[in-house]
Amino acid sequence: MHAVEPVASQLSYRPSPTSGPVPVVPRVLVVALEGGRSSLVEGLRDQGLAVLVAPEGALLQQAESGAVDLVLLHTDGPRAREDLALLRTVSAIPVVVALREGRTSLEGFLEGGADDCVASGVTRTELAARIRAVLRRRQRPAAGEVLRSGEFVLDLARHVFLHAGEVVHLPPKEFGLLELLVRRDGRVVTREEALELVWSHRQDSGRMGDPTTVDVHVKRLRAKVEMDPANPRHLLTVRGLGYRFEP
Repeated sequence: MHAVEPVASQLSYRPSPTSGPVPVVPRVLVVALEGGRSSLVEGLRDQGLAVLVAPEGALLQQAESGAVDLVLLHTDGPRAREDLALLRTVSAIPVVVALREGRTSLEGFLEGGADDCVASGVTRTELAARIRAVLRRRQRPAAGEVLRSGEFVLDLARHVFLHAGEVVHLPPKEFGLLELLVRRDGRVVTREEALELVWSHRQDSGRMGDPTTVDVHVKRLRAKVEMDPANPRHLLTVRGLGYRFEP
């Protein structure tokens, strides 16, 4: 049985005072090569988002000010990688990467801590929908909420995972998948459930996603938490259904 308990903690991301589970008007801090002249800024405003433009050299200060709910990186690949790495050294604020290139691999950004990533050509409507989906997934838990199950400790407010007392870095999707499994407390999580709850893919929307995505992320989690990943003790396969967690 896992426990959920409040603990005193120093958050590395301070949500805005008016943001409940999802802000009525999400406030997005945009990093763009053209600054406020970017067509993306007006496009997102037309979609009902409050958009602020990060002044040069002030990204961390603005991201940690508590005045924004999410950071959107709309630059070329190298600049986006640099800014994402900088943010993730100090902040757990949600980050979406909207690349200007169409052929850049997206996997590295997701592994580097981005909550979502899209290539050039995505419509403003879809991008705004993705931003809102990220904010729904990253609903702020009660201050200091911690999940404990055996040697597994997930500090939900700080997005920190400890295994056997050691901090283990998990990208957002791995963290979300592990949280889902721990919360189920030994009950099966199907691949379809994981895709809907962690990746926001729903069968009735026509965007169910590839179930092997879940398998790949479980394999990565096992490599980080199992003594013998080939013979797991904690992240167990339920053949034909999905996975379950044992502490």
